[in-house]
Amino acid sequence: MKRRDFFTNVLLTGGAIGLGVSCGRKIEPSPAKTEVALSNLPSGDGKTITEPAKQIPILAETDVLVIGGGPAGTAAAIAASRAGAETYLVERYNHLGGLWTGGLVLPLLATHAIDKQKKAKQVIFGIGGEMSKRLKDLNMSISEVNPVIDPEAGKYVLDEMIREAGVKMLYHTWGANVIMDGNTIKGVFVESKSGRMAVLAKVVIDCTGDGDIFHWAGETYDEMKYHIGLVHRLGNIDRIDTEKPGYTKMEIGQPTPIPSVNWVNMHGQNDQDGVDMLNLSRLQMEYRREIWESVQKIRQTPGYEQVFLLDTAPQLGVRMSRIVDAEYKLTLEDTMTYKAFDDVIGVSGAWTTMLYKGKKVRKTERPYWQIPYRSLLPKKTDNLLVAGRCFCFEQELVEDTRIIGTCLITGHGAGAAAGLAVKEREMVRNIDTGKLKKLLTEQGAWLG
Repeated sequence: MKRRDFFTNVLLTGGAIGLGVSCGRKIEPSPAKTEVALSNLPSGDGKTITEPAKQIPILAETDVLVIGGGPAGTAAAIAASRAGAETYLVERYNHLGGLWTGGLVLPLLATHAIDKQKKAKQVIFGIGGEMSKRLKDLNMSISEVNPVIDPEAGKYVLDEMIREAGVKMLYHTWGANVIMDGNTIKGVFVESKSGRMAVLAKVVIDCTGDGDIFHWAGETYDEMKYHIGLVHRLGNIDRIDTEKPGYTKMEIGQPTPIPSVNWVNMHGQNDQDGVDMLNLSRLQMEYRREIWESVQKIRQTPGYEQVFLLDTAPQLGVRMSRIVDAEYKLTLEDTMTYKAFDDVIGVSGAWTTMLYKGKKVRKTERPYWQIPYRSLLPKKTDNLLVAGRCFCFEQELVEDTRIIGTCLITGHGAGAAAGLAVKEREMVRNIDTGKLKKLLTEQGAWLG
């Protein structure tokens, strides 16, 4: 059975199910059985098991449903709600911010790039810029360019922003599958301690980072294996005694807004599959051991006796996995030549050296670059948008497209587009991009 036909084999019935939502809508099933195939799992041996059919309660019917509460999903939910759309945000962990907060990837890259006058210019504005300013006002970020934040402050600020925007938040909840009617997503099945439920929506935004929603919906995509790491933090950095006999300079990471705390990045193993749960489980255990042993070695070095392991990130650092095939694939050439798009939804910056036409282009020379709305529009599914590290781009752009700032920009664009589509009663691929750009500008975005 094809995933896109799963809709026809499931019965949804409404009722007063949580959050005060009541729904009497009924979607009739076909008599076919629902089979859960295990053969695609990493350990699959070709065996399958038949899952008995059952009625799934509808938790809510809403305008916009955002799956994934990382930087992209949080920005998308805020933008859609501010545009007047009732919005639900589903997040599997207990916090917003994804790898920015829970992954301890603390720098907001990349806030700046080079303009056409060859001067460094700030490019991250809008909802992402608002987040950055709030953290600065709390003295919970350091540096004007690519600010490094405190993760707990980040979680607090993002919570407050969705609360103020009126977003309806579902923590501790996973997106589990899509409910399809032809080329339209009617909703998403979610799993939690409360059981399996469904949320129906007019527009769905995939901000899972791994493209889970467009994968289930049957979209085509590229798969990219990349290095996966695990970040940790060290405490008592301000108590290192550099005058102690035998002191040797050790790798202790980079400063954070808390003077006694550093964050330590990890490159990790190359060419790893970010959607293989057995592989992720292996890496999690190996990395935790590696970090523990590394910190013990630091503590045994003269002058570092009071340094301790504060925490390891609760989220493994998956940098890339699935990349959707959308209406337009952003190219490296686009980002190096100030290419302008009629449907631009935002601008991102540069944080590292990139190879272009055989030459290394340093971040101090790299242009800012526009992101077109079409790169968020999957080719098949009519009411689906994609934001975050799995929107459509050439793999050569992976270092720019996966970073926090770009995720905030694509999330803001997708959320505003979803809100506009609901307001105009249009499919997301048919909205007036002139109106979208006007809305984004009103919400503080800079479009170049």
